[in-house]
Amino acid sequence: MTFGGSIGEAVAALRSNRLRSALTAIGVIVGTAGVIVLGSAGSGANKTIEQQIAKLGADTLFVSTVSAENSAQRGPAVVLTDGDAAAIVMQAPGIRSMSREIMGEVILVVGNQRMKSWFRGVDASFADVAGFEASEGRFFSADEVVSGSRVAVLGAAVAAKLFGSNSPLGRTLRMGDLAVRVIGVRTKLGSVFGQDQDNFVYVPVTMARSRLPQEGRTAANQISFIHLKAQSGADRSAASESVLALLRERKHAREGAKQMFDIFDATQAIRTSNETHATLSYLLAATAATSLIAGGAGIMNIMLVSVTERTREIGLRRAVGARRRDILAQFLIEAILLCVAAGAVGVVLGLVGAYIVALTSGWPVIIPPTTVAQALAAAVGTGIVFGYLPAHRAASLDPADALRCE
Repeated sequence: MTFGGSIGEAVAALRSNRLRSALTAIGVIVGTAGVIVLGSAGSGANKTIEQQIAKLGADTLFVSTVSAENSAQRGPAVVLTDGDAAAIVMQAPGIRSMSREIMGEVILVVGNQRMKSWFRGVDASFADVAGFEASEGRFFSADEVVSGSRVAVLGAAVAAKLFGSNSPLGRTLRMGDLAVRVIGVRTKLGSVFGQDQDNFVYVPVTMARSRLPQEGRTAANQISFIHLKAQSGADRSAASESVLALLRERKHAREGAKQMFDIFDATQAIRTSNETHATLSYLLAATAATSLIAGGAGIMNIMLVSVTERTREIGLRRAVGARRRDILAQFLIEAILLCVAAGAVGVVLGLVGAYIVALTSGWPVIIPPTTVAQALAAAVGTGIVFGYLPAHRAASLDPADALRCE
């Protein structure tokens, strides 16, 4: 029997039992669709995390003290100061620029419009550190920071809430009891790790320190955070360790004392995200493989039943000259075709499912061609592995015994 003839026989056998074939294929369909949906979801989630981290600024290190809820576990609370920021720039290797930050909550008022927001008092270098881009106007200058000018740059959401479609440039904004002049609007960023980055007002750190309220302030030169931008090509892990060592020395931390500072490394966060994605991919692949194995077991079972039902047919074929390998090929091709058809249906359902998951989650739709190829390959492999035993059993039947079978 030719290869084309074997395929024709296999198609005819599957069509003669459409319902049974369809029910048998469900496991492979689910497994194939699962490979695509889970692979796409993992890639989309990973891409979203990378995009969110990129919004914080490339090559950025973010230094902070431990949160209040962790301070009891890690020792007495410490604060960051202007001196710490200056020391890092002068002594820590691999650091290109630095910006201090003071943060606090404030009520913003323009005419009869008011909203609660957060102010971020930063240096002019924040524009370089955080990759600031303005949709209107500009960021404040170093001279305006030194003089403590009453100027402000608005986040996109703040500008839309208070000024609508009108340009806020040159307009007066009240921050509590303080009147400031709007000089710029930051390009829309969206949410990063659940926090709306467009709901901030940026002001000079010197003005914020002297004229805006700050909860928990215990020192005149205290700052909330230090933003650092690493030099291009610098070893950020080494830079982070140097910064931590310097801060421990400045705060006179005892040897073996728990760390009182946290450093967020955007690049390291992306690397960690990629590693997490790889781990999850293995777990998701194992889940999909479980479904494929279950589907393969169903196909093996139904093919064994088919061999039993067609024993006389096998005997007749052997009697008229069919070889063992012809019988083996016939049943193996039948199992493979069933899995390929199931895999094709699973790919279609997987693509639809991937789009639905991406749209409902707000992730980008990413369906790597390799994932689709792997899903189809897994379906074909399932047919070969689980179809071989029934095919081998059919090929091993004695022609005389097969003909006598009722």
